[in-house]
Amino acid sequence: MAVSGIQGQILEVTVVGCIRLKDTEWISRQDPYVSIEYGSTKFRTRTCTDGDRNPVFQEKFTWNLIEGLQKLNVSVWNSNTFSSHNFIGSGKVQLQKVLSQGFDNSSWTIVDEKGRFSGEVQLMLNYPNANANANANANVKAKVVDV
Repeated sequence: MAVSGIQGQILEVTVVGCIRLKDTEWISRQDPYVSIEYGSTKFRTRTCTDGDRNPVFQEKFTWNLIEGLQKLNVSVWNSNTFSSHNFIGSGKVQLQKVLSQGFDNSSWTIVDEKGRFSGEVQLMLNYPNANANANANANVKAKVVDV
């Protein structure tokens, strides 16, 4: 079910942390960070130094919603000082639940480049206007029925 009337409204996303990340380090503990993209806007968390397999971020980002675009792209990386960053995994976060109910506190699976499980990203999604949109859509339907 598509949610309409979201253009320009605010979506809040808190990156809580990650659990059971694939370890990309041989010797030391990995330093992960999360990158989230929605439309052409991309944010990233700070690097969680020595966060290893279960980093905690508690960082909030906000986007202006785009009509018809109902997913976020999430990727997790291991930061390296002297070499390129190691890709840990990525996934897609569907927004249907948060857009219809106003809140979604879930863990989302990420996979590596071969499609294997690489861990989970814990997100809290908040869409404050969910109830206002539901009421507006109900009013529109009621007016159509009254004719």
